[in-house]
Amino acid sequence: MVGMKTGSGIKTLESRLVEHLASRPRGAAHGDPTGDLTRVTRNCLAAAVRTLGPRSTPVRQPDEIAGSAVRWAREGIALESVLGAYHDGIRSGLEFLAAAAGDGDAEQVVAGTRLIVQALEMVTVAASAAYVEEHRLVAKEHQTAAQTLVSALLGGHGVAQLARQTGITIAPAYQVVAVSIPRHPDEMRPGSGHAAARRKLRRVQSALADPFGSRALALLSTDGGTVLVPSETASALTPLAMTAEVLELVSSVAEVPLTAAVVAGRTERIPELAARAHELLDRVRKDRRPPGLYPVESADAVVEADAVEIGDR
Repeated sequence: MVGMKTGSGIKTLESRLVEHLASRPRGAAHGDPTGDLTRVTRNCLAAAVRTLGPRSTPVRQPDEIAGSAVRWAREGIALESVLGAYHDGIRSGLEFLAAAAGDGDAEQVVAGTRLIVQALEMVTVAASAAYVEEHRLVAKEHQTAAQTLVSALLGGHGVAQLARQTGITIAPAYQVVAVSIPRHPDEMRPGSGHAAARRKLRRVQSALADPFGSRALALLSTDGGTVLVPSETASALTPLAMTAEVLELVSSVAEVPLTAAVVAGRTERIPELAARAHELLDRVRKDRRPPGLYPVESADAVVEADAVEIGDR
């Protein structure tokens, strides 16, 4: 920590460093067109330096560090951008200290450098923890809303109002995927079954988010459940669909071989589609068929075929 021998001089350098960090920067950081991220992170760094100061007792981190991180998480600003802006501020502070070295007091410069490194540690830990926790809460809120919406779609009622409340867009058609998740070897160990099952489920949910993002709606337990994948194209080269390859990828991440039955059709027919998919899945499991993706004939195609057949009569 900062020594007492040159306490008054170090205090002067500390004050100048705080003033430098809090001053309006010449340019915004990369990926920060408005300059708001740069301005706030510099102010947070100044507050950290001010809070730490030349003392040896533990200090409470400034509230604005976590508060701003929470806001950025809500606004969808990447954590890399947040930390990058902090590091830009630290570099600026170190450049300021290097220029101050010309004054000839090396002890002040060393103490100031130690202080700004401590500030970097404070803002990095505080901002990262607050950002990740808020991101986790946002993801949990979305997951809860998605599960509620899936339940409504499977029940065939109250979908429009619920979609407005959750802000989740309802697609005109979906792939309805009935999924069976077998037990992981870790679930067999005494005393660790429940925790291992929850970890397995989180791996499945994380793996589904990779190809589908937030567009797929899932209602899953540790044994399986239903996933609704909107029947649309994410891009010309990347169709948004459950395929055998996607299921294999999810199985690899989950560390268990998944079995699924899939059928596609219009959104209003999801209850019927889900019944068909789960019926096929039950037969596949009963017959001890190997894991993989088993397609059900499209319900819409069946309806169209029936209509043609009846018309021909």
